[in-house]
Amino acid sequence: MKVLILSSRENSKIALDIKLLCNTVGSETVIFDTANPCNGGFYSCLDKNDLVLIIWNKKLLEEYEVVFTVGYCLGSKKPFAMFKADTKGIPSCNGKAELLTTRDDLRAFITRELEKSEKKRTLKAAKSKLLEMGLEIDLRDFIESVSEGKSIAVEQFLKAGFSPDSCDKNGVSLLNIAVRKGHEQAALLLIDAGADIDVVSGDRGNTPVMDAAAEGNLSLLSRLVESGAELNTKSKSGQTALVLAIGRQAEEAALLLINYGADITIRDDLGMSANKYAELFKLQRVLSLIAKTTDDTTSKNL
Repeated sequence: MKVLILSSRENSKIALDIKLLCNTVGSETVIFDTANPCNGGFYSCLDKNDLVLIIWNKKLLEEYEVVFTVGYCLGSKKPFAMFKADTKGIPSCNGKAELLTTRDDLRAFITRELEKSEKKRTLKAAKSKLLEMGLEIDLRDFIESVSEGKSIAVEQFLKAGFSPDSCDKNGVSLLNIAVRKGHEQAALLLIDAGADIDVVSGDRGNTPVMDAAAEGNLSLLSRLVESGAELNTKSKSGQTALVLAIGRQAEEAALLLINYGADITIRDDLGMSANKYAELFKLQRVLSLIAKTTDDTTSKNL
C-alpha cells in the first residue's frame, strides 16, 4: 500500500516519524511539503497513492493542495486521516475522515487500511487469474471447478471472495461434493477457507464426515474428525458415519471413527446398530474394537 503524507514544513519531523512508522508495517510513503508550489506532480502522486495522511495545523486551511485533497478523497472515497496531538480545530469532514491523536491510533489505522488494500489486491488478482483460465466469475463455474477437482481454480474462486459454504441447486455443499468426488485438495482448500465441516447436504442429509466414511477416504476423514467434526449425525435414513462406513465395508474408516469416539449404540431406521452391521459383514476387527469399547465403558461405570 502506498501512503501520501501531507505536511507543512514545521511538521516535517512528525512527517518523517510517521513515514518510519508506515515503513515498519510495510507501506511505501511519499511526503509532500505543502509549502511547495502546486505542481502537476502532486496530482499524479495523489492519484497513485492508496491512502492519504494529513498532519494537521490551522495553516493548512490556507493551502490549496490540502483543501483539494480533502475534497478529492471525499469524492473518490479514497481513505484518508488527519493526525494531530489533539483533535481540536480539525474539520470533521462529516465523519468520513479518521481523526488520529496518538502513534497507537496511527499504527492501528495504517495496519487496518493495509489489510483492506491487500484484500482488494488479492481479490482483483484472483478474478484476473480466473478470466485467464477461461472461467466465468460466477457460482456455476465455482461449483463445476470443485466437482472436477480443479484445485487451482477453486483456490482462486475462494480468493475472489466466493463463500466456501456455497451449495449447488440441490442444496449440496461444495465440501460434500469435493469429498464425494474424492477431490482431496479441493476439499482441504474449502476446509482451510472456513467451510462448515458439519453442514448437512440437502439430498441425503449427509455431513462431510458421513460422505468421507462412506467413500472410505481415510485422509479426509482423519482431517475432518481431527478438526472436531460431529460424528453422530444421522442421515435421512437414520444412518451415522460409522454405520455408513461399516455398510460399505470400509473397515479402516470404521475403526478410525470408533477410536475417535463415534457412538456404537445408535440404530438406523431399520433398527440396526454398528455392531449388527459388523456381524452381518463379518468385520472381525471392527467387532473386536466394539467389544473392547463396550468393556471399557462398562468398567468405567462400575
